[in-house]
Amino acid sequence: MTGIILHQYASSTFSEKVRALLGFKQAAYRVVEIPVIMPRPFVMPLTGGYRKTPVLQIGADIFCDTALICRVIDQMYPDNSIYPENRAASDTAIANWVDTFLFRCAVAIAFQSGLDEGNSFFETDAEAAAFIADRADLAKGSDQLQIDLRIAESHFMTFLNDMDCQLGMTAFLGGETPTIADFSAFHLVWFLKGRQRLSAMFEPFTKVVNWFQIMSAFGHGDYLEIDGRSALAEARESEPDYFEETVFLEDIDAGAVVEVMPIDYGFHPVRGKLLAARFDEIVVSRNNPDIGTVFVHFPRIGFQVRRVSQ
Repeated sequence: MTGIILHQYASSTFSEKVRALLGFKQAAYRVVEIPVIMPRPFVMPLTGGYRKTPVLQIGADIFCDTALICRVIDQMYPDNSIYPENRAASDTAIANWVDTFLFRCAVAIAFQSGLDEGNSFFETDAEAAAFIADRADLAKGSDQLQIDLRIAESHFMTFLNDMDCQLGMTAFLGGETPTIADFSAFHLVWFLKGRQRLSAMFEPFTKVVNWFQIMSAFGHGDYLEIDGRSALAEARESEPDYFEETVFLEDIDAGAVVEVMPIDYGFHPVRGKLLAARFDEIVVSRNNPDIGTVFVHFPRIGFQVRRVSQ
């Protein structure tokens, strides 16, 4: 397997989660800066339609969703693991809740009406309209990104208060060293705290602010920006990493044609031959006429797999 390529864009909150982890691991990697909205001509051939950001590429192996991406990085850089076995269930549950429900709260707070006056994500109204249309298509058929602002604020502030209390007892949410729970919480604080008109909401939570500064100091590691064509060429010139086919969580045989997609939003299925459906991972093999065979990997939690007619 070759080195890491991170397909991301700078303002992506989930990309910041991965960048922070790569910084903590002092990793060297390459970055492809992708468009904020579709089309993404140098990502879709790799994923087969999966649209969420970021995507991790290692040769011809493509990893989707930070729940899996972070595990892959931790396995590649096992020192100071962020997945201690004695916290396997609790940290995974916390990270999943933060990355789903609390993320919805953060989105509602960040994009509330009137907040962007003089401090917009977008340079023009046309850019804002294009972004809204793109995200509406991403969320089509789902209500999982919709939440009332008052509910979002109350839940996020309660979480900050709980964090502040816990960080008064330990250096990190996971104890004396950071775990996946810290990196999941970090990227949402980064997302909101970086907004000028929202920074004041963090002032009462001094321990959270101190923790955020420590997490930020990990940096983003040693990276080099490359273009999307180079990433596609690397996939074309590589072979997927070998592993034994293991399908035992679904009533589907290895080799069956399936579709995999998230369970919350982003219902753009990835079709391929099922290679694995284990407790921690779903893997499909896809063939693209431009790049050849790639293995696309998804986490178990948050994704669904179903057999389809060939």
